[in-house]
Amino acid sequence: MGDRLKLTAHQQTLFLNMGIGAMLATIFHAPFAGVGEAIEKTPLREHFKSHFNQMLLYILTTATGLLGFTLVNQLFPKESPFALHTPTIHWTLAVWPLLILALIVGFVFGNLFLKIEQWCQWLADTIHRPVLLAVIAGICLGACGLLSPYLLFSGEHYLLTFTKSGLDQSFGYLLLIGLGKTVLTNLIFAFGWRGGKIFPAIFASAAIGLSLAVLFPYTPGLLVATVVAVSCTIIVAQPYVTATLLLFLLPLQFFPIILIACIGTHKIQQLHIK
Repeated sequence: MGDRLKLTAHQQTLFLNMGIGAMLATIFHAPFAGVGEAIEKTPLREHFKSHFNQMLLYILTTATGLLGFTLVNQLFPKESPFALHTPTIHWTLAVWPLLILALIVGFVFGNLFLKIEQWCQWLADTIHRPVLLAVIAGICLGACGLLSPYLLFSGEHYLLTFTKSGLDQSFGYLLLIGLGKTVLTNLIFAFGWRGGKIFPAIFASAAIGLSLAVLFPYTPGLLVATVVAVSCTIIVAQPYVTATLLLFLLPLQFFPIILIACIGTHKIQQLHIK
């Protein structure tokens, strides 16, 4: 469309980023997601002469995303992707040990996701035969699909139904889904299949969070939200983007905990890398 309108390269870049903002708003139901990348130190910063211009662009992107989100939500109203609703959280002494446990579980799982990604890439580099790798990935995908449909695709289509029934499943089943989704996602991407890892990461993290909530059913929604926030921050390495994506995926009363968990996890991860 940019070529059709005879836009300059710079104008096409602005046009593209506004479109991405609207797309994020529609797909993730997170109209403020465009702000995150402007706040963080990303390679995109190199394309702007000043931080003000970058912030201005993403404010426009966010406005475009908010408009797109509102329009789509009015035309096609839908239930929140996460079927986790909770009454007002009572901050008793019982909450804090479980919250700390959820932070640890999310941190461990996030780093495990990245480690599995490295192992799968090493395996792909070792085999180093693209056609064979694609065939193996297809066979693995088909075999996992026979075990459970929750292991297939990115997971966003099953997120609502999965979280609705998650607390009724066994600990072992939920753990298997979370780990299976992690291995399969990283395997098929390393073996040459295309796609993004954000929604598979959210789905797998939700499964791990639900397995924890099955063992400790006190405020299960808060436990799941914390695990997802911490693990996805480690996997994506963009705390503000992660927080804004989860803003409209999870109950609003969880957002302060989500934001603190995302920022704190990113800081700890940076210290760990150094």
